[in-house]
Amino acid sequence: MGTFLSSTIKNIHIVSALGRPLDLGMLYDRRNESLIPGWSSLFPNHDCYDRISWPQLKTHVKVLKDDSLQERCRAFEMSPMLRVSALCGLMELNGAAAFLNHPVQSRHQDRVTLHYKTTTRLDMISQRLLQEGAPASVINATTATHVIIAVFYGAQAFFVFDNKRISSEKNTEMENVIKKITTTLSARDVFSSLDENEKANTILYDCSLYSDVGDWKSPVSFDKAVEISGSLPTLLGSKGERAVPLKVWLYPLKKLDKSCVHAALSGVSETLMHQLENILEHLRKQIGMCQDMITDYDSLTVITWFPALTEKLQNFSEFLQDYMTDFQRKIAKIIQSKHINEEEREKNLQELISNCNQSPFSLENTRHWLEKKKTELAVLNECRAANITIVKSQEELQRVINDPLMSNVFCFTSSMEAEDSFLTVLKQHIELMKKSTLIISKRINLEDSLQPLKHVCTNEKVLSDLKVFIAAKETNEDPKRTKFIAASVPGDGYSEFSVQFYHEGRVVSRNLNLQRKTDLAQISQIKHNSVSLKINKKLNENIERYVMQYRASGDGIDNATWKQIIFDAKSVKETCVISDLKSFSFHSLILKTNLQTPRIDLIVHTDRKLFFQYLCFVLHVM
Repeated sequence: MGTFLSSTIKNIHIVSALGRPLDLGMLYDRRNESLIPGWSSLFPNHDCYDRISWPQLKTHVKVLKDDSLQERCRAFEMSPMLRVSALCGLMELNGAAAFLNHPVQSRHQDRVTLHYKTTTRLDMISQRLLQEGAPASVINATTATHVIIAVFYGAQAFFVFDNKRISSEKNTEMENVIKKITTTLSARDVFSSLDENEKANTILYDCSLYSDVGDWKSPVSFDKAVEISGSLPTLLGSKGERAVPLKVWLYPLKKLDKSCVHAALSGVSETLMHQLENILEHLRKQIGMCQDMITDYDSLTVITWFPALTEKLQNFSEFLQDYMTDFQRKIAKIIQSKHINEEEREKNLQELISNCNQSPFSLENTRHWLEKKKTELAVLNECRAANITIVKSQEELQRVINDPLMSNVFCFTSSMEAEDSFLTVLKQHIELMKKSTLIISKRINLEDSLQPLKHVCTNEKVLSDLKVFIAAKETNEDPKRTKFIAASVPGDGYSEFSVQFYHEGRVVSRNLNLQRKTDLAQISQIKHNSVSLKINKKLNENIERYVMQYRASGDGIDNATWKQIIFDAKSVKETCVISDLKSFSFHSLILKTNLQTPRIDLIVHTDRKLFFQYLCFVLHVM
């Protein structure tokens, strides 16, 4: 065996069988990883003396590291091209290979997967038969590129244990239980090694089974799964007669006859195949994330308050599924085409990847959208945990704002109820894609509409602002007249998340940002047309100048022109006066320095000293 294979190793390709009925002498096309129909063998007249068989009795049992597509494909030792072919539906996956199509793991569900693999023998064509070759007329009559010269037999099985309870926590105890199966296939030994807690834990798990031998209806209990794993060796037969092909060795047809006119198969690059696989994995995971967000037990209460959010997640998931199906179809069409050479095939696949990366369905675009939705849910859950009132409709919001007993209302807002322009773009892309009219000019128009969607608030920034908002609520000294709420405000023209401030039923600012108290300056006095700031000059002796910007603020005048005063640090007094302010009005003030010190942004109301001093501890305006 070693001499034969080693002498031809540089020309051999090893391919996973994936449950396909592969046998010696069969013709194979590596360009699309498929058998050639109508050809049972290139050597129809060879007898049993031309088939050499070597015993290969080995068994491996292990726990998979994770549930990714990469880890599943790695378990089958699949080449990049074979991975893409299988994931795009170019082959029927039976037996253990059907595990590749097992539903993606929910992030609310603990999963442990056990992989059983046993090998029985290696069959191969004799070196004499291979040296005799085949007539050029036979070889040139087929589109095949290779012939199967060796088959590795055995069987595989995958036991997928899923927790029946909803939980995002990893159950390491169950993983330890499953690892005990890897040390022995005896059901009795496994059961006797479990303590009472481990036995109780196994009851919570169901097992989906994918096997090359035997026929069971999934799911089964843990106990049944252990019994099945122990019976697998006997199911192969006493002589391994029920073993199936696990992998095959392919030999180039062009090497069998020097006059063969077949062109050498350069093959599509592995890098390209990995890129295609990563796109499919990305789409697959995001579809699962959408379903997890909709069914998340911790968010179930708040998500039912906003049906529009659920509808958006469902639409997003459907668009992703439509796009993935079309993407798989296009890959399959390119791979299966027999009218293009390998250079054209690789060029077409590269163009497909490039189109995806430039489309609304690119990893960056879809990830940003999902991050925003995750942040919206996190905001709602944090507010609910902090006992902040979550306003569920615009009518309810108006009642809170116009409550005569409530003087000040601070509202942490999101735009989850607003029309989602990104989903509109996705829908347009799908419609054009289905009509096969996604020409370059229309794709450019779709990209132009995506530009305002590129910037989204980061999860960390929003949740950091929310913490300050919650802290302000918890230190509220006048809860009877000052209220903190959360709401969805559609179409306000501001960022995805903002804080709106209302006073006595009127909006003062629609875009407040939150900051903690600073020692740079404090309000010392408010008059009907001026404000005095006491500056802490000892805070930083390297400050050379102070810049004060101010303007009137309130509903309808958010775009008023900023005025500016510059104070020299050496000559400025401890108290700076900003005069010529409009009486009985709100004003936005910003104090900055020439250094990277935190700026102070304030909202003041002339002649409302007590109210203003409360505000300046909490708020600043962007």
